[in-house]
Amino acid sequence: MPNSAITLASSSESWLQRTRALGPMIDKAAAGNEDATELDAEVVEAIDAAGLFAIMAPAELGGAEAHPDEVIDAISELSYWDGSAGWYSHAVMTGGAVGGAFLGVRAVAEIFRGNHFQRAAGQAAPTGTAERVEGGYRISGRYSFGSGTPHARWIVGGYMLQEHGAQVLDGGGNPTMLIGLAPRESVKFHGNWNVLGLRGTGSYDFEVTEQVLPEDFFFNAAAPVQQRGGALYQMGFMAIPCISHASFALGAARRMLDEWLAYARAKPRGAGMVSDMQTFQLQFATTTADLRAADAYVRRTFSDLYDAAIADQVTAEMRLEGQLATSHAFTVAKRVADAAFAACTTRAVRGGNAIQRCFRDIHAGAAHVLNSEQALIDAGAVLVGTEGAETPLTREGYSL
Repeated sequence: MPNSAITLASSSESWLQRTRALGPMIDKAAAGNEDATELDAEVVEAIDAAGLFAIMAPAELGGAEAHPDEVIDAISELSYWDGSAGWYSHAVMTGGAVGGAFLGVRAVAEIFRGNHFQRAAGQAAPTGTAERVEGGYRISGRYSFGSGTPHARWIVGGYMLQEHGAQVLDGGGNPTMLIGLAPRESVKFHGNWNVLGLRGTGSYDFEVTEQVLPEDFFFNAAAPVQQRGGALYQMGFMAIPCISHASFALGAARRMLDEWLAYARAKPRGAGMVSDMQTFQLQFATTTADLRAADAYVRRTFSDLYDAAIADQVTAEMRLEGQLATSHAFTVAKRVADAAFAACTTRAVRGGNAIQRCFRDIHAGAAHVLNSEQALIDAGAVLVGTEGAETPLTREGYSL
């Protein structure tokens, strides 16, 4: 791609406008190689050049620290053009937000060198170990689902803290979990991303080799201390991944609706087209309304949560709404995907078309624990008042 096509948007452009300008390029790359396990390198560079990877990073580090509505616009638009691009990007965006807000001074000096986010992504599940040593931690571990790691310079990992070979417990008697970032050069990737959907996310298994890193590159996942930035990081630690995942679902489902309508307008049926049939019109109107309602629910919920964070008035009930809005977005997206896939019959089952790609990506995204049926069950338990019930978003700190 010629450099002239990778142009930073002017300050007058919204995040939606600068994201939409990349859409045709992203779409062409996705359609041109559906079996690719990574995003095209030129697509990654274009997204970076538009500033999108740093959309949620703290402003004082050169990021945008954008309002939730702007984040939803950007991620949903990327996901509209290619589910893998949206999922990959939201993983990197989350790395910038979390690393920028919670890591120490030495770490952010490396990760945001020259006020440019060097990209961080990985897997925060605590499948690694960290041994406390003088000035830092000796770490190692193996992880799965490293979305966004193919072009990241820093790799996120979750680590169970140990001392003298025994787990370190917190004040409540629970194991202490750290989230840390390791330099790419110290990580081995296993290149084993062979999947049904979200193929281009490069979500490889990876292994962090044994090394010692300064404590600035880590924070306590259960009780993260915000070191910079504002309300975006005060909504609750899990609010950022919830916004990201919900936005993916909304964008991918919107593309599915558009592809379904294009099919119906072009497919002969009887004396007219499928789009002339009342059965199609009823089903299409219903699913369109469902998706628009889900979009409105997500936007209102996270805008309210953001406003409450500014006023230091975030409640557990507000955080629960965030979990419900995210789960509902995926419930509706799957409904849209299933209806369109079934209605488009033989068109949908053939490879190399956006209908099938959207169907695969939506269902792959729904398999994530944050978007799964269990997340709705957890939320339901809170709603009915089950003693001790909680969801990832209502718990303090990181939790899945």
